[in-house]
Amino acid sequence: MPRLATLDFNRQIKRDGVPTAAPGIDIDLVRDCIHCGLCLPKCPTFRILHHEGDSPRGRMWQIKEASLGLTAFDDPRFQAHIYQCFNCRACETACPSGVQFGAVMEMARALTPPQNRRDRMVRRILLNGLLPHPRRLGIAGWLYRATRVVRLSTLLRRSGAWKLLPLGKFAAFPPVGDITPRKASLPAVTPATGTRRARVGLLTGCIQDEMFHGTNRRTALALAQNGYEVVVPSTRVCCGALASHAGEAKTAEHLAAQTMDAFAGQALDAVIVNAAGCGSNMKEYQLQLRGDPRRQEAGAAFSRTVKDASEFLVDKGLRPPARAIRLKVAYQDPCHLLHGQRVQQQPRQVLKMIPGIELVELKESDWCCGSAGVYNLTHPEIAEEALGWKLRHIVESGAQVIASANPGCILQISMGLQRAGHDIPLVHVMDLLGWAYGDEDQRPSIVRRSMA
Repeated sequence: MPRLATLDFNRQIKRDGVPTAAPGIDIDLVRDCIHCGLCLPKCPTFRILHHEGDSPRGRMWQIKEASLGLTAFDDPRFQAHIYQCFNCRACETACPSGVQFGAVMEMARALTPPQNRRDRMVRRILLNGLLPHPRRLGIAGWLYRATRVVRLSTLLRRSGAWKLLPLGKFAAFPPVGDITPRKASLPAVTPATGTRRARVGLLTGCIQDEMFHGTNRRTALALAQNGYEVVVPSTRVCCGALASHAGEAKTAEHLAAQTMDAFAGQALDAVIVNAAGCGSNMKEYQLQLRGDPRRQEAGAAFSRTVKDASEFLVDKGLRPPARAIRLKVAYQDPCHLLHGQRVQQQPRQVLKMIPGIELVELKESDWCCGSAGVYNLTHPEIAEEALGWKLRHIVESGAQVIASANPGCILQISMGLQRAGHDIPLVHVMDLLGWAYGDEDQRPSIVRRSMA
């Protein structure tokens, strides 16, 4: 009988030494994964691609191998599996071991070169060329709103030209939002209505402020109506969420520090965010600032003050609005609010407190819509698969309006619904709350009629 092969690890260690993890990877976080596979049924890319390498377990294994030098970060196969991840963090909600998959993925992407030309262009033009620069972003926002004034979307739809343009589907099927080229800035301080309960800061953001400025205004209104003095920084900042999710660590670190500086010295009791991806990112600034030990502790302290708008209002005691919105509304969970921040019930509670709203649940509301930061730009084919599930469940729900809490989700799902011929507006939870508090701007016709 032949002798069984044996593995002599002591001899191997004496010969090669103990493997050390690549700089920038917290190997202890990687080792938290025990590869049990309980996350697989909740992973959208595993559901779409049916490949172990495109599951959370498979990705953690590959990151461990790359971290220990057993495979290269620029190996095309490794790049494909890492960048095909939505980083929706549904695996974290499913994980019994508390694996911080999102943190590990961002560390790995920071060391992994872009996968393809499309990815490189998105990074160069959007993540590094536009979002960190308020002046450039303002010009882009003005141009976007100007196209809505001249009804470019109608022309693109009728001619079919949107099918030929790189971002044509988003230009042809825009969401409910700002339609005037000029937008008035929010006041530096919005006073509380009645007795002041606290003083809070409001992140107006980058894309959120240019495309959904009205949502920011209604968020400030809702906070003021609940007794909060609202402070908006004089310097408009991007929090760095999109850069961080894509692995642009240096840009993300710079923007995190810039955001903290913008709110510094304001004597704030909390910093309120109405964009799920931004809030999730800002609650993890200790991770974003890992390259700057001097600011890392300050980042952790800042993160403790960050609250999602619905989370803050409900936890502090929301004052019910007076005006009714008599509609059947479904809530769509943004991944970075549900899985990233573990905020699930508060947005639903806000909607339930608006008179007249009948809240219905979406099937698989906790599944990603395919927006996933810039994923729908870098991997549109896979993103379309995820969007298809979401649209089917929305139509089956019978909801007249969909509410969400993240600009990326609103852009992605609005585009999909309109393209499929469904006249179902998708708005922010804070939009509905603001309208119920008395704001009348930008109401979709179905909302306007329901409030008559």
